[in-house]
Amino acid sequence: MKTSFTPSRFRNPVILTIIGLLTLAVIGMIIWAGLGLFFAKSGHFYQKGIIKALNSTYQSKFVIVSKEGRNDDGYQVFKASPANDRSLVFTVSRVNGHVDGGLPLWRQLSDNYEETAQIKYYPLLVKKHFGIELQDIPMSVYRGANSSREISDENFIVVTRANLDDIASRATAFFSEAESHRLKKLFFRFEDDISLPSEDAGTEPQRFEMPGFQFKVGEHWKKGFRALSEMEFKQKMVSQIGGGIAKRVAYAFDAEYPDTGGSFAIKFKENDLNNFEANVSAHTVTAEKREEALAEIYECYTKAITFVPKLPLNMTVLNLRYKTNKETETVTLKREELSKVSSLAALKELFKHSLKTVNPR
Repeated sequence: MKTSFTPSRFRNPVILTIIGLLTLAVIGMIIWAGLGLFFAKSGHFYQKGIIKALNSTYQSKFVIVSKEGRNDDGYQVFKASPANDRSLVFTVSRVNGHVDGGLPLWRQLSDNYEETAQIKYYPLLVKKHFGIELQDIPMSVYRGANSSREISDENFIVVTRANLDDIASRATAFFSEAESHRLKKLFFRFEDDISLPSEDAGTEPQRFEMPGFQFKVGEHWKKGFRALSEMEFKQKMVSQIGGGIAKRVAYAFDAEYPDTGGSFAIKFKENDLNNFEANVSAHTVTAEKREEALAEIYECYTKAITFVPKLPLNMTVLNLRYKTNKETETVTLKREELSKVSSLAALKELFKHSLKTVNPR
């Protein structure tokens, strides 16, 4: 009697097929469950993801306080607090959005932790370190926490050329304490005591904000943040304030001498708002009109040495600069050397010697 193995061979592929299909089904269910958890808009894993994102962003521990319904994108909204500061309660959820150009962004973390901390701790720390009682808490140079747009001058820390060192020292102490509350900025108002010749040069107080940390956009606290030293903070203050003064001075000069065409400018150097470098310049595409450019420089120079003494500032040097698209010639004169340029011929003689140090562009 012969025995046939055909049924056995037939059954094995069937069993393997069934096992394969079951395996694929299980894998599909796992993937589906994983996608469901990833794209969940509420529930345990959604909540854990929110806490993890907050911890990573602010490098601190947070806890969920309560549930607050859902937002317009259908995501659960929570009230949360820092684990070490349960009295500070803020709102957090996921949201959908888009980047410039219309590309979609999904499940972005949205919270108002920093704004809430600003409202609670900024006035306390400003009073402690600067002795100022705030009536409204600045959120930007225009907006306060209790106003939709404009905020009064009294809510900004006053900076002058005279108190700059003291302000920088106090700011450093402020940020050493503010870091634990994730406060990044101070809001200032520069009171300018410089009476410029032109009434149109601008006399309104200059408001600005200053970060107390060095960081790049998108970097997280502690991972990419570094507190500025007192010297670094002062340097940034001088750059910010000095830029504003320089614009006003240039505006006043052009208003008094409208035919100069922006040929005069000043720049504050290092950490000093009392001493500046002045620049008189002319530019042509090629060197063919160099003679006319030097004449233009001399004309502007004669007006500059008349204008500068009207400023309550000290000019350390005056740079006379001629530029083409390919090279630059510069003559630098200290204040006591201005008498060297007593005529256009004397100016041309100085530039003749400066040809030895032409800097190619």
